[in-house]
Amino acid sequence: MAASAGCGKAATLATGVQKLTVQGKTRQYTLQLPANYDPSHPYRVIFGWHGANDNMDTTVKGSLVQPPGSFRYFGLEKQSNNTAILVAPDALNKAWYNRNNEDYSFYDAMLAQLSAGLCVDDHQIFSIGFSHGGAFVKALSCKRDTLRGVIILDGGGPIDGSTGCSDDPIGAMVVHGVNDGIAGGRATRDLYVQRNGCTGPASAKEPAVNSRAPHILTEYQGCKEGYPVWFVAFDGQHWMAPFDGGSGNNGDKTFTPGIAWRFITQFT
Repeated sequence: MAASAGCGKAATLATGVQKLTVQGKTRQYTLQLPANYDPSHPYRVIFGWHGANDNMDTTVKGSLVQPPGSFRYFGLEKQSNNTAILVAPDALNKAWYNRNNEDYSFYDAMLAQLSAGLCVDDHQIFSIGFSHGGAFVKALSCKRDTLRGVIILDGGGPIDGSTGCSDDPIGAMVVHGVNDGIAGGRATRDLYVQRNGCTGPASAKEPAVNSRAPHILTEYQGCKEGYPVWFVAFDGQHWMAPFDGGSGNNGDKTFTPGIAWRFITQFT
């Protein structure tokens, strides 16, 4: 653990909407603390980045997924069960365009505020994102070394920041539908496989398109110690909460939160 400056002190932040000024612009995010927050316990932090044309409320409420409330914070509210600090950043103009690196700076400012005002484990910072949010998480993982691991849900290929990407290893999980431009998902996975020095397998198995077959999780071998790469291929399209044998999003049946939480909690 790496206890932040906010440990051992009264919290200066509370659950709810927080505001920051970043590069002269007002930015906001929604913060959720564990119900019995302990200022002496360093918590892992999970940032959840929404897709394009959405906002932080989509992450907080899980409003793109039925039934209501089943996919709050990408389903990680339920999985974490009051053991993590959850953060839902809000994009400018509903997309992560990162003009003049303003979204990188936004991440830096949020993390600095959290570390100063709360008891945070600075070695347990994670990001999960869907679609355009997933693409931004991928870019962020190339430009910032404060993240321990990232989870990318249908985030496309290795663009949006991969040029000049850091060679430092980082834990990564890529989830992609085989009927959603799977070549991009494979390329993103391969970016992390190379970055983390993984040796195999030579190819990851995938369910066939429209087969209704279960998702397939491949955990790569030979990666640098402590820097795993997981790849989850599912029979489906551009869905953040896919479920086996069906189509669309379902927060009660989806496999993504459980796998994501297992990925996150392996870092101890």
